[in-house]
Amino acid sequence: MTQFFTLNKRLLLQILFVGVFLLGQPQWVNAETIAEMLNTVRSTVESEEAQKKVAAPTEKELEQAEKLFRRLFVGESGPDLRRKWAELGFELTGTRSESVPMLVLREMGEGATQTDFVGKGFFVFAIGRDSKTVLQVPHSFHDPETEILALELMANNNFRAAVWNTAPTELPTHPTLLPELYEKPAKDYMLAFTRAQMTVESDSHVVQLHSFDQKKMYSTSGAHADIILSGYGEQPNQAIGWLGRCLKKKLDFKIRTFPFEVQEMGAGTNMAGATYNAIGELMQEEKSQGFVHLGMSSLFREELRIYPQVQKALFACLTRE
Repeated sequence: MTQFFTLNKRLLLQILFVGVFLLGQPQWVNAETIAEMLNTVRSTVESEEAQKKVAAPTEKELEQAEKLFRRLFVGESGPDLRRKWAELGFELTGTRSESVPMLVLREMGEGATQTDFVGKGFFVFAIGRDSKTVLQVPHSFHDPETEILALELMANNNFRAAVWNTAPTELPTHPTLLPELYEKPAKDYMLAFTRAQMTVESDSHVVQLHSFDQKKMYSTSGAHADIILSGYGEQPNQAIGWLGRCLKKKLDFKIRTFPFEVQEMGAGTNMAGATYNAIGELMQEEKSQGFVHLGMSSLFREELRIYPQVQKALFACLTRE
């Protein structure tokens, strides 16, 4: 009888230990996929009522977010971190892709306690991946198919994290071949995310997914391009050079590099054919060689969705595998 009570006491302690452990971890959401979670946020943000709440975060909020992003990049996920994200209007939760568990940071979730404004962004972190490459979708509401392509890339390939813009702002118009001045957009949580990434992993890479319509390009070289690669500014960085060579070797598509092979769809400030990019500017200031502005034509995006071999080649080059 004494042995029976000892065993049951031990079992009870084990159950209590597991329960306390689970309470200290993110709530793993098995019923929802990453795509469904992102769609829920997008659907809410697109409502007329939510549109009135779209606003930029304060400098104090961005500083706090950067500190919290650093903790996510080094693998933290406990209750204190969840509570601090909730104070900024985010819910830190989790789900699972086909291969690895994911931490998901989303606005207006059940755990969010501050919802003064919307359009904060949607962030996914892979647990246990050794990649130093992250994906960014700056214009997920307007750049056709980039939202879906990033979801597929993140779920099935070796990327450390991904972020989607959730503020349904108008897509910046890519300028003509004449330089133009643009007012810089307000700072957002994607910038805080990148600052944290650069602090934790200074040699990491950012791949931004963008789309373009060949019929709307100004030049012959732009109209015939399938992929346009750009760093930030006039000189392509090391990542662009390596990626261009890799893609030309693996893919039977017309791949052009800005500004030498094509003078459109570039990233830069007050220069011909380029549009200001806050992330690119930040990484240039940090002397980083890892910024990639990847523009994809409608034909390439269609082929990418249909043919596994095209996906495999792009994924291998983007992740340097």
